[in-house]
This record gives sequence, C-alpha cells and structure tokens, in this order.
Amino acid sequence: MNNIYIPSYNRHDKVRTYEYLGCGHIVVPESQEKDYKKRYGNAVVSIPDKRDGSVAKKRNAVLDLIKENEADGYGWVCDDDFIHLVRKKENIKLSGEECLEHFERIYIMAKDMGANYGGFDYSADNIKLKDFQPFSLTKGVFQVALINVNDNIRYDERLRINEDVEFWVQKMNNNRRMIRDNQYCIRCFGEDGGNNSTIGYDKKEQRHYATMINNKWGYKAMIWNRTRFEFKIPIKGA
Repeated sequence: MNNIYIPSYNRHDKVRTYEYLGCGHIVVPESQEKDYKKRYGNAVVSIPDKRDGSVAKKRNAVLDLIKENEADGYGWVCDDDFIHLVRKKENIKLSGEECLEHFERIYIMAKDMGANYGGFDYSADNIKLKDFQPFSLTKGVFQVALINVNDNIRYDERLRINEDVEFWVQKMNNNRRMIRDNQYCIRCFGEDGGNNSTIGYDKKEQRHYATMINNKWGYKAMIWNRTRFEFKIPIKGA
C-alpha cells in the first residue's frame, strides 16, 4: 500500500511503524531529512520546518500531502510508534503483512459506505464484543486513522494536545459516518515524542485544552472523571 503516512520527529534511528509495516511515507521536518534518509532512504518525505511544530500543524501538512498524492483522497495517518495490530479476542498480534491486508479491507469498506474517517479500537477491553452488549460510536479512532481529506476538514492548530479528539468531533458532525473495527486494537510503543516534544501531559494543560474544545462546540465533549478525561461526540441535531 502506498497511501500510508507516518508523521515523525527526532526518531531517525527507529521509526517503529515503518519497521512493522515495511512501507509508508515517513513525513519529517526538512531540517531532519538527512538523518532520516540515512536509514529509510526514499521512504522519507520532508516538509518545511515552518509547517512542522505542533501535532495539529504537522497533521495538516500530512493532509495536504494526501490531497496532493491520493486520487480518491484517502490516506492512512499512523503515529510513528505503532508496533502491532492485535485481534483482541485471542490476543493475536498480526504481522505487518497481515496488518496491511486489513488496512486494505477497512479502506474498501470506508469507500463503499462513504465514511471519511476510520480505523480500529485503541483499547484491548473485550466487553463490547460480548453477546447483547450495546455498541456505540462514542469512542473515536486515534493513533492509526484512515482519513479522507476531500471534505477539507482540518486540525485546529490552536490546540497543542487533544487535537485528534477535536478533529474526530469535526468528522462526525460533518457526515456522521465512521468505520471502526472493534475486533482489533492498536498498540503503540508509548514513548514520548523525542526532544522538544509538543505532547503535553500536565493536567493543568489538559484541562485548558479540554475547556477550549468544550467552549468551541458548546457541549461537554471532554469531561474529567476523577483520574482521566472521557469524551463523547457532540453531534449537532442528534
């Protein structure tokens, strides 16, 4: 598959997603291009440093690459520390080749149903797979996502964290169609984003951006539940 995009920063020695899948476009700031190319060669695609920076800013640059390169507008955007796609029920880790085959299936289904966003669960919890257990789309798709850019939805660059939550809210309000395969979950290595990472874990900062999202939508999309943020989709008119 050629429609896989891996935003990366300061991980030129090991892009785990590329090592796992064996393919993809590794999107890096221009100033780091040489370091990445020493290991990954032509898989590396650079963007101007001024288009890098925050996660939201870089993701918008990736969306532009998808729009430029993919005729149908669909591209997979994967965190650079993605290490396994796992079938939850049996706890089976798929090989990179098997994962790519499943990517292709999700891509075909998304196109058939007109979904502009899709992917897999990010939790290994099997409770939603039990008989008669109700299912809902109140959880988003994060870390590994299939995105159709033709709706021209962008990441909100005012947000330095939780930008993926707000992007998902935009997608769901736009056409209310998302495909998420709950039989599989994403596993990432979970390391910080290298030197000068823009990812923030400070609770005060998290509350600040959660409040910003809630104010933007006029709805409590993100709620603090004692130890963590929980979120749900504020679909307008529903």
